[in-house]
Amino acid sequence: MSTPLIWIIFPLAFALLLIITRKKPMLSGILASAFSLLLALAALLFPRDLSFLLPDQRLEIASSLELFGRSLEITGERLTMVGLLYGIVFLWNLGSLLYRPSLWFNILSISITALWVATLSVNPFLYAAVLIELIALLSVPLLSPRGVRTEQGVLRYLVFQTVALPLILLTGWMLSGIGSAPSANPLIVRSAMLVLLGFALWIGAFPFHSWIPMISEKSHPWVVSLLLALTQSALSVFLLHFLDQYAWLRNLPVTFSGLRWIGVIMIAIAGLLSAVQINLGKNFGYLVLYETGYSLLAIGLAQTGGLNYLAMLFFPRVLSYAIISLALSALWQNKGAHALDYKFQEGLFKSRPLVSAGILIGFFSLLGLPLLPIFPHKQMLWLLTAQTNPRLLVWVLVGSLGLLMSTARLMRLFAREQTAGAAVQPVREKTGFIVLMLIILLLMAVMGTSTQFLSPRFLEILAPFTQLVPIP
Repeated sequence: MSTPLIWIIFPLAFALLLIITRKKPMLSGILASAFSLLLALAALLFPRDLSFLLPDQRLEIASSLELFGRSLEITGERLTMVGLLYGIVFLWNLGSLLYRPSLWFNILSISITALWVATLSVNPFLYAAVLIELIALLSVPLLSPRGVRTEQGVLRYLVFQTVALPLILLTGWMLSGIGSAPSANPLIVRSAMLVLLGFALWIGAFPFHSWIPMISEKSHPWVVSLLLALTQSALSVFLLHFLDQYAWLRNLPVTFSGLRWIGVIMIAIAGLLSAVQINLGKNFGYLVLYETGYSLLAIGLAQTGGLNYLAMLFFPRVLSYAIISLALSALWQNKGAHALDYKFQEGLFKSRPLVSAGILIGFFSLLGLPLLPIFPHKQMLWLLTAQTNPRLLVWVLVGSLGLLMSTARLMRLFAREQTAGAAVQPVREKTGFIVLMLIILLLMAVMGTSTQFLSPRFLEILAPFTQLVPIP
């Protein structure tokens, strides 16, 4: 028995077994939810030394598994991140009981999560680029279900993910045998440029971000939010692997400053573009870009403690995505992508108060308003940014004002009376929708009031990166 067997091989095998239940959505959703919850709880409760004390013996679980000439390794200190990824897929599989975006949703969601865990576990980890390309291919049936025309955003997503693959693999080939070369070596500088370009394509960093709002406008919100939440969380940690592994990359003078500038530019651009959107789905894509900017900013502030707040942002950010996409899925149901246009949202406060509340709470949370779970962590990032370079804070402020304008515009739209004096008929929401929204709100309240108790567990995500986290 080994940890890769438990959190990679078993989930992939379970996903294959789920194929026989794909035409029974309720059964498939229940089984997928229960299995992913079991994996998430096991990862969080598993002993960090991977051993169990039995009455007459000590049982040790191996941390590595050889497969196809490569090693998959999940140590105890990596289990918190594994638990977070399976916690995400549990929440979204639970929501799939309400909204069935695809017959393959439960199957592919667990498969993609297992592949993300493998991506963070494979050695040599440069081969993770192949797994990320496989994840992109598996995402296509979810973003563009059978019978639906493949949109340009999906094609652009595939192109960018595929172009990033040879860039990362070429970096590994260029670096063979030059690990001890000085940082001024031209080959190292070129390798750094290839690595950062590959990550920019993967994560949708500016100016390679166009595919994110394009797919969020045309694809089901529940699918888009799952894929983007997993991608954003896993790739942030994968970038830390690169920076921790290669001294030449983290010692380049422009690496961390470049990440900071890219991050604040993304925050500013995404915030401003959010303020002028006319479609809620597309606006959600810009929210994801806004948060990607904060991830890059936090990584750029690694030398002054920014990674601590990156780790603490993961779960509250996912909950914000969940509550927004849950509300958008309720609007999407039976009407499709056009139901997310702003022109159909007049009077939403009266017709669907819970849906409008979910959207606004998610926006307020990502904005970093006080009393919401993201606020203390973004507040510290603002402080670190001001201490590092006050000019960066101006760009962060611009993005925040843009998102604030977007939120105020939505509030005004939701409160506006419908045209032509039509009477507003309140919509009775599904019981499952109400229960799931209350669960998400409860989790957000717990995160907001118990930060000091939960922070040690989330900071375990940073344990493998001994070269990046400052020693207190």
